[in-house]
Amino acid sequence: MNRLFLLKMLVILLVVESMVAQKIKVACIGDSVTFGAGIENREENSYPVQLQELLGTKYEVQNFGFSGATLLKNGHKPYWEKPQFQKSKDFEPKIVIIHLGLNDQGNNNWPAHKEEFIDDYLELIEVYRKLPSKPKVLICKMSPTLSGHHWFEEGMRESFKEIQTKIEEIATMAKVKLINLHDPLKYFPEYLPDNLHPNKKGASIIANKVYGAISGDYGGLQLPKLYGEKMVLQRNEPVVISGTANENDQIKVTLNNSSLETKAINGTWKVVFPKMEAGGPYQLSISSEQSQNIVINEIYIGEVWLASGQSNMDFKVHQMKNAKTVLSDSLNKNIFLFSMDPKVLGPNKFTEEEKTLLNANDYFKYSGWSNANNEILSNFSAVAYAYAYNLQKELNVPVGVVCNAIGGSPIQSWVDREWMEQKHETISLLNDTWMHPKMNKWAAGRISENFGGNKRRATRHPYDPTFLFDAGVRPINNYNFAGVIWYQGESNAHDIELHNTLFKMLVDNWRRAWNKTEMPFYFTQLSSINRGTWGAFRNSQSKLTSIPNTGMAVTLDVGHKTDVHPKKKWIVGERLSKIALANTYGKNIEYSGPALDFINVNENKLEVYFKHDNGLKTADGLPVKDLKIAGNDGVFIPADSEINNGILYVWSSEISEPRYVRYGYTPFSEGNLINDAKLPASTFSNE
Repeated sequence: MNRLFLLKMLVILLVVESMVAQKIKVACIGDSVTFGAGIENREENSYPVQLQELLGTKYEVQNFGFSGATLLKNGHKPYWEKPQFQKSKDFEPKIVIIHLGLNDQGNNNWPAHKEEFIDDYLELIEVYRKLPSKPKVLICKMSPTLSGHHWFEEGMRESFKEIQTKIEEIATMAKVKLINLHDPLKYFPEYLPDNLHPNKKGASIIANKVYGAISGDYGGLQLPKLYGEKMVLQRNEPVVISGTANENDQIKVTLNNSSLETKAINGTWKVVFPKMEAGGPYQLSISSEQSQNIVINEIYIGEVWLASGQSNMDFKVHQMKNAKTVLSDSLNKNIFLFSMDPKVLGPNKFTEEEKTLLNANDYFKYSGWSNANNEILSNFSAVAYAYAYNLQKELNVPVGVVCNAIGGSPIQSWVDREWMEQKHETISLLNDTWMHPKMNKWAAGRISENFGGNKRRATRHPYDPTFLFDAGVRPINNYNFAGVIWYQGESNAHDIELHNTLFKMLVDNWRRAWNKTEMPFYFTQLSSINRGTWGAFRNSQSKLTSIPNTGMAVTLDVGHKTDVHPKKKWIVGERLSKIALANTYGKNIEYSGPALDFINVNENKLEVYFKHDNGLKTADGLPVKDLKIAGNDGVFIPADSEINNGILYVWSSEISEPRYVRYGYTPFSEGNLINDAKLPASTFSNE
């Protein structure tokens, strides 16, 4: 009996030993990020441990990270010389994951030894490849080093980019799979509390990326956020259909009876159909060999625009002036609306549950597409609907518009981190948002209110720099838009110079995000209100039209003395549509009010010349209002004026040598200068 029992135990032990021996060994090579430095309970929460949980019992994952290690042999702490290097080889892995380079970017390593990096990395790959276990080697693009790091502006920013580029080259040269750990993590800076080392949630992102690369499991066939019934795809441009799927899944896409096939690589796939003219409805079907097929029965080809900004873009149809008339007489089944709405926003302290939604993946809720005349329209952006309505009326094609405006949001919350990290001024704002002197006081106060006055917070706020780009732009930049309409500035009007910097950054950033360097970007000039800097801010906005393929809708004449949300929104949307119809669609219509061209000094008078000056006049037949003049001393006084043959003559008996002119500069302006198209002149100055 005892002998039989011992025999059974021996058999069990042999089976267990055999099972252990058959496990696929995974060696995680790296520095402190791999080691798990800074992570609470790193023995349970480092990325290799989380990777083990994802891979399951068929795998054995070991952590061979060493804090401070460099890839460079001549670095200050070469991984080659550490005991973990030998242990990783003795482990005889079947899979090797290498994540090194972060410590090489320091000024104590990179400048002197950068030319050695590629050779050292290739040699390290070969060392592992030549192990008796013949492992598969995968290398990683580095996880982020954020601008809050004390060496970032001391050369680390530039060396980081150089190293990432070299790692991409190494992957090609060595013919190894490259795992991108940078892009997923950079959208979650809250998961990098010291600007370099991920916390448990950050380590989870790394583990999931590595898991996908090893297993090929990327969650099966999935489509982007904006795909769905009644979607509108951009006409007259190649039709790109994309998504995610498991590795090597064979994907077949059929659109309007035309089919293309492709294979998922690194979890992503796309097909490109030729340009299509406007039409629909068409059926779109995506079949997969590994997942359930997806069919969208009703899609359209037409014009698609993105509407973004803050509360005046978010202002609803039912709130606008003449809303009842619009909702009864201005309905159009060929307009398709899609809203991206915040899950949490507003006054009062955020609950713990609400705080969990303050991240790039969870902040927005998506409405899906609708052309129904119901409460979806009633609660849609008034400016965006008026814009779409006027486009559709003129173009007679399906028009889709996506709105992702967030009330109170400053422009810096809509800019990508990599753009913000290029200038010291914006780096300062990026990394010190709590009551920052360049932050709008109202917005800063709202952040404090939402977090109960607690500066030490583990989550970001929607008004923090980059948050709304991460949450509201990145997830949709795989969807093709004809262009952008933008209504924002109220939360930046206090700092004109900063806004100018950020606006140029935003336009460039978004065009790069959509890979459309000339994408139209049409924006709304702030209206009139009794707020001190608004006149000067409007003037600065008018100068931003020097950016190619931009246009500005003037709203000086539809403002309100005290209400930051004036209700004549149909006019705003209509004026934006005129800009698009003329400049994007080539319609022969006037789209701008009189715009300052140049000024001549003629003895004691200034001669002001305009573009779009046909029929230059005043709206009420009275002399030009809110018009001031100054000499070289810059002291402005009310001016006399006369309009003759499209030229505005300005003078004052008190100034013998005039030099400067201002129009519409009063925060709440009653400026009345228009052209024959009844479009108002912008605030302007030649200072």
